Amino acid sequence: MPAGLFLLQSDCGECRQRSVQLPATGECSLRPIEIPPSPRALLRSLRGLGYSPETALADLVDNSLAAGARQIDLRLEWRDGDPLVEILDDGAGMGMDRLIEAMRFGGDGPDAERDGTDLGRFGLGLKTASLSQCRQLTVASRRDDAIARLAWDVDRVGDGWCADIPEASPDGPLATQFAQAGDGTLISWNRMDRLGGLWGLDRDAFNDRLAAIRAHLAMTFHRFLSGEARRLSITVNGLALAAWDPFCRRHDATMALPRDVIRGSDGTISARPYILPHRDRFANEREWEEAGGPGGWVERQGFYVYRGDRLVSPGGWLGLGGARSWTREESSRLARIALDLPVTMDEAWRIDIRKSLARPPAWARARLAGIGTDSRRRAREVFAWRGTGPTVTRRRAKEDGEVWPWEARSGKTAPRYRVRRDHPAVAAVAGLLGDNAAVLEGLLSALELTVPVERIWLDVAEQGGSGPLEPSAAVIAELAAPLASLAREMDNSDEAGDRLDSVLRSLGVISPKLRAAVIRKLGEK
Repeated sequence: MPAGLFLLQSDCGECRQRSVQLPATGECSLRPIEIPPSPRALLRSLRGLGYSPETALADLVDNSLAAGARQIDLRLEWRDGDPLVEILDDGAGMGMDRLIEAMRFGGDGPDAERDGTDLGRFGLGLKTASLSQCRQLTVASRRDDAIARLAWDVDRVGDGWCADIPEASPDGPLATQFAQAGDGTLISWNRMDRLGGLWGLDRDAFNDRLAAIRAHLAMTFHRFLSGEARRLSITVNGLALAAWDPFCRRHDATMALPRDVIRGSDGTISARPYILPHRDRFANEREWEEAGGPGGWVERQGFYVYRGDRLVSPGGWLGLGGARSWTREESSRLARIALDLPVTMDEAWRIDIRKSLARPPAWARARLAGIGTDSRRRAREVFAWRGTGPTVTRRRAKEDGEVWPWEARSGKTAPRYRVRRDHPAVAAVAGLLGDNAAVLEGLLSALELTVPVERIWLDVAEQGGSGPLEPSAAVIAELAAPLASLAREMDNSDEAGDRLDSVLRSLGVISPKLRAAVIRKLGEK
């Protein structure tokens, strides 16, 4: 501490609270001392907020939406590992006064009152998102035939917050388009460096990153791209984005559960759970992988938090689950919950600068935990029973005769799996045995006690779920005759083919080739 100064020790409570340093005379003075930040150092520090190219571009799309844009074009030029990125929208555009405010660090700030269409938050997104990826950010905007242009250049900022006024934007395809367009805004990222995620990549790695950007934007703005919210069109390098629906709502086997409205001290939110179909219910492997979304099925499970129809948190369990927070597990991967909150609830949900994280307030946690618990339970049942278990349809289970009904037990005791004794196939075999039916009962009871649940679970988890059952030609030849005999012995009045379909469905066998082989065996006798 410099000579003649000391940390305040006086009876002035306000001084003590503020730890004011006073001259050695001990006089109490509350004269404020201005300590401005170093522009050069702060600007470089703000570049390290942790944006990826995908999240940075999503922040810029937010600004275009706030400006009323209907069309947003993105162009990413590789240029041998030193890319140029351009974003052009047809929004309202800005004059110089408004552009100066848009380029001001802090802008209106988080306390500013925003309407439901303004996706801004801290007044930093345009600047911090862009400069996390490049060293020169140029913004050009046209309004009423007048063009305003400003640029932040990391290498030119010194002791003051002085932006440049360039005569032109960096030369690129969208800069040429902007020169001939109407009202709108062009943002250019130039002079990339290793701090961002686009610099120094070879052609293949750059194309992979481009695919990741497309997938992220299609997910984040899917409500706008599909027309559920205000209609928006986005192109990336000339290709239009198609919305990616996290909830597979067009699939016949998706279960949409009732919406739950939660009211609290900060406002109202709504939650709607969806249980997605089992892997077997998708037409092919490509359809299954596309439904999984960016990062895959396990990564994309959980709550989808929307802020003004913009996806903020694409999955995850929000730290819910009690002392041991829920984790992303294979068994719960089919559970996805849409959670909508207004932009006025940012502070309550602690939305971060990148608009990529949300944390529920205390008043909502219990209700959300209940919704999550029920969704995870239902997802586990569909996962375990391949979409034909008790959660999906009780009527089908009774008609088709489920062989392995799930039996919950109290406490922490593991569930027990038992073979239904009144299943038509089991009853048919017991009838054939007559007085020796007790032998079958003994065999089934012994098998039930030794079901290798842990081993099965490990195998399924390691393989990422079982695929559709497609028996080989050798297996079909081996099973056809025994299944035909079983169908003949089942005691009901249906045609043999109908009895066979019931048996096969209850055993989880859906192979058309196997069914055809059994039908042929039935016709031989």
